[in-house]
Amino acid sequence: MLKPSLGDQELELLRYIAQSGPVSVGQAVEGYGAPRGLTRSTINTTIERLFKKGYLSRALEGDIFRYSAAMAPEEVMDGLVEQFVEKTLAGSLTPFVSYFSRKSRLTVEEQAELERVVARLQAQQRKEETE
Repeated sequence: MLKPSLGDQELELLRYIAQSGPVSVGQAVEGYGAPRGLTRSTINTTIERLFKKGYLSRALEGDIFRYSAAMAPEEVMDGLVEQFVEKTLAGSLTPFVSYFSRKSRLTVEEQAELERVVARLQAQQRKEETE
């Protein structure tokens, strides 16, 4: 099941929390919000949204909640890509792949990874055809 979508600010704050480990709202304000000119209220609201959407978990330490990413950053990105493909591209990867081929933004490493993915998909398809 797809998790709710994320706005840009939600995604950036989630990345910050994932990299910083368990943080209180105050720590998130200090480390993430203040350098970006965001208020405590904005950070608190965004954290609460991320928690309600299932992207953050929290633990009570004394009288303060500390928030952590509920899943690995790779899982979050996989889910966001899946949402984009399903909702925006109607499940078709062709426009996605076409975009990267036109823009030539893939590094050598990314191209090699894409080739490995295609090879894995082809092997899986051949296996399914023989079953």
